[in-house]
Amino acid sequence: MSVTSFGKLPDGREVQLIRLGRPGGLQVEVLDYGATVQRLCAPTKSGCVETVPTYLDLAGHLAGTGYLNAGIGRYANRLAGGRFSIDGRAYQVSVNEGGNTLHGGKIGFDKRLWRIAHADDERAVLAYTSPDGEEGFPGRLEVEASYTVSHDALTIAYRATTDQPTPVNLTQHFYFNLSGRPSRSILDHQLRLAGEAITVVGDGLIPTGELRPVADTVFDLRRTQRVGDLVAAPDPQIVMAKGIDHNWVLDRGPEPQVELHSPESGLTLHLATDQPGMQVYSGQGMGAPFFAHAAIAFEPQGFPDAPNHPNFPDTILRPGQTYRHTSTYRFTH
Repeated sequence: MSVTSFGKLPDGREVQLIRLGRPGGLQVEVLDYGATVQRLCAPTKSGCVETVPTYLDLAGHLAGTGYLNAGIGRYANRLAGGRFSIDGRAYQVSVNEGGNTLHGGKIGFDKRLWRIAHADDERAVLAYTSPDGEEGFPGRLEVEASYTVSHDALTIAYRATTDQPTPVNLTQHFYFNLSGRPSRSILDHQLRLAGEAITVVGDGLIPTGELRPVADTVFDLRRTQRVGDLVAAPDPQIVMAKGIDHNWVLDRGPEPQVELHSPESGLTLHLATDQPGMQVYSGQGMGAPFFAHAAIAFEPQGFPDAPNHPNFPDTILRPGQTYRHTSTYRFTH
């Protein structure tokens, strides 16, 4: 483990990079800016394979708009119109995507400097205090994100507490390309996902409230499919999103819900989470220095716009409760 400077923010504050992992095993680098995973290199018989795209310097992260491998909050995914009600009281939070709120608003947790609470060779803990009213959200939220590395896996565990009822939906916005070649797209990757339904979306990719079974549709990833075939499917939901940008209702259990395989490198990602949903984004909007479909994003989380849909799992955290979220990313070759 080492902690080194990664640069300075415009206000002069130092951004730190934490290196985790032991020789021959998974190598992980985490920034305290945005709780961002800067590097995730998986061990194989032929060496370490870089699995996530990244910006080379802090300037890239400051200018970036794709939430690249960052910690997301206070509410991952979308809130329709930036509005919701809790116990009969209406709230308006900042909007940053076509009149809706995406990934926490104009300045989400991905653009905040977190505090390093702990760091050793195999584990780092970052903490952030979101004050009452930040981006319009009610309540003071105390958040911790821990990153624990083993030989072949990274486990990320979030916890949060609040002093007022508030929506909470945290995730790590990972993008993956397992080919080992950043110039290659992920269209030839093979994807399996244990999800029984999707949350159907309408204008602005806001959920309509419908949970549509995946059986007999292109969204049935319980059998492995090529990502390129999914992106090219004529399903109206795929056409609307110009690719995949949808939340799956996950099967719950101890087995990994997501498996992503690169035929080129032979590397497979196994993702297991305790969250009810998995947003999958096929990277169609990735811009310079990347390109469309340069990577595919997996965002384990609560359902998008859940505070506005009583039939979705509850995402309101209340005083005395503790929000918990654990996801494990394991690699085999």
